[in-house]
Amino acid sequence: MFPEEDSFILYRLAPGVPDLRTCLLNQKLQMLNCCIERKLSRENSHRSTYDSAENSDTDDEFFDCSDRVDEETKRKEKHSLWNQPVGRLTKFGDLKLLKNGDPLYIPVTQEPVPKTEDQLEEDTDVLLKLGSDAEASELRARIMSASLLSDMESFKAANPGSVVEDFIRWYSPRDWIEEDDMDEWGQKKGHLSPRMLIEENNIWVQMWESSRPVPACRQKRLFDDTREAEKVLQNLDSRTISQICDLVIPVLSHAAICRLVEECRHVSAELSESNYRIKSLLGHGERLSRDPDLQPRRFEAFVQEVTALELLISQINSLQYKFNPSGAKDQTVSGVVANLVAAKEVEIEGRDGSDVGGRIVSMFSEMQNFSGEQESMEDAKRSGNGVFPAPSGREFVMRVNAVKPAGHSAKCPQFLRAILNKNEFRLAGAFSEDIVFF
Repeated sequence: MFPEEDSFILYRLAPGVPDLRTCLLNQKLQMLNCCIERKLSRENSHRSTYDSAENSDTDDEFFDCSDRVDEETKRKEKHSLWNQPVGRLTKFGDLKLLKNGDPLYIPVTQEPVPKTEDQLEEDTDVLLKLGSDAEASELRARIMSASLLSDMESFKAANPGSVVEDFIRWYSPRDWIEEDDMDEWGQKKGHLSPRMLIEENNIWVQMWESSRPVPACRQKRLFDDTREAEKVLQNLDSRTISQICDLVIPVLSHAAICRLVEECRHVSAELSESNYRIKSLLGHGERLSRDPDLQPRRFEAFVQEVTALELLISQINSLQYKFNPSGAKDQTVSGVVANLVAAKEVEIEGRDGSDVGGRIVSMFSEMQNFSGEQESMEDAKRSGNGVFPAPSGREFVMRVNAVKPAGHSAKCPQFLRAILNKNEFRLAGAFSEDIVFF
């Protein structure tokens, strides 16, 4: 058992059983929370029962009884105890038991066993390995029917004198087909569905005959919270760094997409395709999270897509700050920034007399003053460029990914730079080839 001082709930997680729509790490943490919650609930229930027993009257008179009780008396006492209804929740409508006409009660049952995604896969693998013959099918049905047996025992305890038809009326109403005639208790007669009558002695009937009237509080627990919590902790503790990264990657991907969605709201006027890019990222991230095994290449493509969108948003924010330092909304600036980011040619209305043109002139002038390349005003006027001097040279850069040396080779990066000056012309390049299988 966990010590009481260690039973702390992990906050900021959805309550209840593990949500299979979330990543495996979130499911494991939810499972740990579920174990802690059920442990605390069970201990509180036991504590309240113990307190009520202590507060009961203790002045009852006790008399010595004979130690010898015949077997017949024991059998009658046991039979009378088993016939006492235990574990009733509430009446199930106006339905009555088919044999004795007593009201049909909904029993208090054990809570369903929570499972994480990997546990469901393990259970599926075990069931598939059993085979397909009749014996394997029966064994598979019994493995899957632990919860059904528990519910049958709870139903028998809450409804003494019930039969399997009563249980099916509550547990699986679709398998009980009502008729027009009335029985002696004033309710419609009925019969089992064809699915329940395929075999004369099917698994439902066998389990009903083997089950005993035991309330849920006295049954063996279907879900051992202590063992399951230890499994979660052991699973997390035994993972390598690589496996831990695999668990965290879906969380980081989700956080990256959420941050990009927030940033795209501020640049929606300049980035018209932001919604399309976000939807593409969501689809890509969803496909990655659904893969049982992480595929590095697919994740690298997702990272590149995130990086490209981050770079675009950073460029927009930078241009907005340069052209509009005050941060006020300006449609003209937004239009110019949108065209620049889309690599379109932009014509500045009013040229250097406009706010945007003035900011561009100011930026270039500051840059030239900083680099020490500012010409005198007379040289600038002579060059015909106003405040800008004549360029001392030009530089062209080309980057491309090309398939070399064969058509089935992988794409390799290629780089070429051309430098043009008044008295000089230079070319510098860096080229690569796919050397695998060559």
